[in-house]
Amino acid sequence: MSFNFVYRFCFLGMFILIFYGCSSYYKFDEAYDKKDFLKAYNILERIKKKEDIHYKIRNYRIILRLALEGDEDFIIKLGNLINQDVEYGLLPYKNFGVSFISYLNSRSFEDYSNTVAVMRDFKNIPSEFESYFYKIKGISEYKIGNYSNAIKDLSTSLKMAISSDALYFLGMCYLHQKKFKEARSYFERILTTTLDTFFNGLAYFQLAEIYYEEEDFENALKYYMKAIETYSEIPQFAFKLAKCLNKLNFKFFAEKFLKIAMRIDKNYATAWFYLNIN
Repeated sequence: MSFNFVYRFCFLGMFILIFYGCSSYYKFDEAYDKKDFLKAYNILERIKKKEDIHYKIRNYRIILRLALEGDEDFIIKLGNLINQDVEYGLLPYKNFGVSFISYLNSRSFEDYSNTVAVMRDFKNIPSEFESYFYKIKGISEYKIGNYSNAIKDLSTSLKMAISSDALYFLGMCYLHQKKFKEARSYFERILTTTLDTFFNGLAYFQLAEIYYEEEDFENALKYYMKAIETYSEIPQFAFKLAKCLNKLNFKFFAEKFLKIAMRIDKNYATAWFYLNIN
C-alpha cells in the first residue's frame, strides 16, 4: 500500500467527518431558526464530538431555549449545566442560565433581592436572550418594590420583543405608583397583543381594579365580569366582583360571588371572612 494511498484515505476520512459535523450543525441551525427546538436538540444529541466549542455553544443555547419554554426536564438539565466549569466563550450563556434558575427558585423578598444582585454583576448576555434577561430582572425588581428600576428593565425588554408578561408587570409597576393612565395603557395593550386567556383575564381584572380605585364602580363591575368570563380559575376575581356589587348595593348577588370564590378555592380565607361578618 503506497504512502499516497494512505494519505488520501486519511484525508478523505477527515473530510467526511468534517462534512458530517458541518451538515449536522446546519440541520440544527435550520431547526433552531424555525423554533423547532426539540428537533434541534435531537439533532445535536446525535453529534459525537461533544467537546467541540461549536457543539457546546449550541448545547447551551438549546437547553436554555427549552428551559425558557417551561420544560421541566430541561430546567433540570440547565440546573446541572450551570454547575459545570466552562471556558470563556460559554460564560455569557452560563451567566444567563444562572440568572434564570435563580429567578425560578425565588419565592421570598430575600430570594428576589439575591436574583437582582446576581444579575447586576453579569455583562455581555447573548443577544438572543437579552429580552428575557431584562424581563426577568425587571420582574424581580418589581417583586422587591423597586418599581422605577423594574420599569426601566421591562421597557428595555419590551423594545426587543413584545411579551404579555412584560406588558403586565409594567402595568403593575405603574399601578403601584398610582399612575393609572400609564397602567391602563399597558393592560389594554395586552388585550390587543395576545389571545392568552390567563393574561387577558389578568388585564381585565387590573383594569377593573383601576376603576375601583377611581370609585367608578359601574365600570369596575363590567371589567370584573370580563375577567371572570375570560379566566374563571382565580378566586380573587369573584371576590373583588362581590365587593364591587356590595358597593353598588347588590348585596344578594355579592354574597353569591363570595361563595363562588370559595367554590374555586375552599381555602380562600378572605371570602370566608367577608361572608362571616356580613
